[in-house]
Amino acid sequence: MRQTLRFLAAIGLSAVGVAGCSDSSGTSAGVLTVRLTDAPFPFSEVSRVDVFVVRVDARKTEPTDDEAADETDQTDWTTVASPATMVNLLDLADGKTMNLGAATLATGTYDGFRIIIDPSKSSMTLADGSHPDIKFPGAGHSGIKVKLDQPIELTENGSVMTLDFDVGRSFVERGNGAMNGFIFKPVVRAVAQDITGSVSGSVHANSATGAGVQAATVEVLTAGSLINDADPTHIVRTASTDASGNFRIPFLLPGTYVLRATPPTASGFKPALLTGGLTITTGTETQNQVIVVAP
Repeated sequence: MRQTLRFLAAIGLSAVGVAGCSDSSGTSAGVLTVRLTDAPFPFSEVSRVDVFVVRVDARKTEPTDDEAADETDQTDWTTVASPATMVNLLDLADGKTMNLGAATLATGTYDGFRIIIDPSKSSMTLADGSHPDIKFPGAGHSGIKVKLDQPIELTENGSVMTLDFDVGRSFVERGNGAMNGFIFKPVVRAVAQDITGSVSGSVHANSATGAGVQAATVEVLTAGSLINDADPTHIVRTASTDASGNFRIPFLLPGTYVLRATPPTASGFKPALLTGGLTITTGTETQNQVIVVAP
C-alpha cells in the first residue's frame, strides 16, 4: 500500500520536495507532510517578499546544486506538488504554515528535494511602496536545492517536513541600503517537524526590563560560535523581533546552540549573546529567553 505525501508551506519560503527514497521491504508506504516556513527578513524597511512557487520535485538521490537548478531537466525527478501560487514570505513568521499540495510515495529515507520558483513573478516591496531590483540567477524558472538538516524518514505513520526559506540570508543587499537592490542567493532548509523543538523570547535595551528592540535579527548559531562569528555555515536559523522586541524560532533540532541578537544599525546598540547558551529539546518550546543589548 502507498500513502499520500502532503506538502505544507509556512512563513517565508521553504523549498519542498522528496528524493533519495529507499525502502527495505519495497511495499510499505506512509504520509509525509511538508510545510513551508520562513526566517523573517531582518530589514525593517521591507514590507513584503513575494515569491511565486511553481512546483516541488523529488528524486531518489541527492542532487547537485546544478541539477536542482535546471528545472527543465526532469530526469529522475518526480513532481510532488504544483501549487503555482504567490507566497509573501513575511506572512509566515513564528511557525505559521500553508498547504502546498500532496503526492503518494513509498516509505523510506528521503534526502533530495528542490523547489521551483518563477523569478519573473517574484518581487520585493519596501515600506514606501517601491520595488527594489532583485538579481536572480539565470532566466526563466529557477530550481533551488533544499538542504536537509538530516534525511527525512517516511514511515507508515507519516512524517511532517518543514521547509524553511531563510529570507534574511537569501536576499543580499547590493549596496548600502535596500533601494540599491538585492542579489538572490537562496538558503532553503528542511527538517522533520516531529523531531524538533523551538525557542521564544525577547530582545531588550540596556537591561532585562528595558524597552523591547524592534527589527533585531536573532540568529541560532552552532555551539561554540562567538559574538562576532561571520561564518555562514555556523548560522542554523534566523528570525527578527516584532514591534515589542519579541521573537520565536521553530523547527530546531534538539541540541545546544548559541543565540545572538543584532539590533538595527540605526539603533546604536551592539550585538549580544544569550547568557548561558540555548538548549533545545524535542517537542518543547524553550520560552522567555531574554537577550540584553547595549550601546
